[in-house]
Amino acid sequence: MAPLLVPLLLFLLFYSFSRELVPEAERVLGRSVPDVELITDSGERVRLSTLAEGRPLILSFIYTRCTSACPMIVRGIKEAVEGLKGFKVLLIDFDGRDTLGDLRRFRELRGIPEDWSLAKAGDLLGLTSSLDFRFHYDEDTNMFYHPNVLIVLTPDLKVSSYFLGVSYDRKKLEKAIRTASRGDVNLNPVRSFLLRCFRYDPVTGTYTIDWSFVAMVLGGLLPILGMAYYLFIRDLLRRFFHRAGGELS
Repeated sequence: MAPLLVPLLLFLLFYSFSRELVPEAERVLGRSVPDVELITDSGERVRLSTLAEGRPLILSFIYTRCTSACPMIVRGIKEAVEGLKGFKVLLIDFDGRDTLGDLRRFRELRGIPEDWSLAKAGDLLGLTSSLDFRFHYDEDTNMFYHPNVLIVLTPDLKVSSYFLGVSYDRKKLEKAIRTASRGDVNLNPVRSFLLRCFRYDPVTGTYTIDWSFVAMVLGGLLPILGMAYYLFIRDLLRRFFHRAGGELS
């Protein structure tokens, strides 16, 4: 019974931590997102599924007043997808103050390719909730706090991959596109855990280690490791050294 206690406690510990993450990639991956209506910067109304045109969809969230992270996201995608084929790119504006005119100016200012879609979502909350994308407006800075993520959807609108940050490895993105084209999901528990260890600062446009989370993890693990030691690891070590001593004698 004792050996089963530690894995159970570890599971409960990490399950409780996962509920605090933004985004919770391990929970969202594989989920189907709603086929929301979009209004593009050209004024066209189109469904998300229609926009995908049967291809994997590279999706990210931006707002036009952003002068740091969002332009970096655009540049990062442009550099990563250069020379790649078989996908669609969609940038969704989540700032309710932005107009279609703002989107058109953002496209021109940031040099967004014509074959990329820049749009506002009719049911923004439904879409962001399905992707666990959360944002918060800060009046002091007049900026939004939001995670910088690149999301790859399958042609049938299932979440296939998550990329953290504002720059993306071309080979990994190419692999993610191939994975999504097959309708598969790229779930990496290690990468998902690392998402929890960093916090984005929208003022500086950088990620820093979330020491409070690291301390929480260590604070939770140390008692469990100590319990595991006294429950069965200590006994195993005693048997090992006793056996080793007997062989030497």
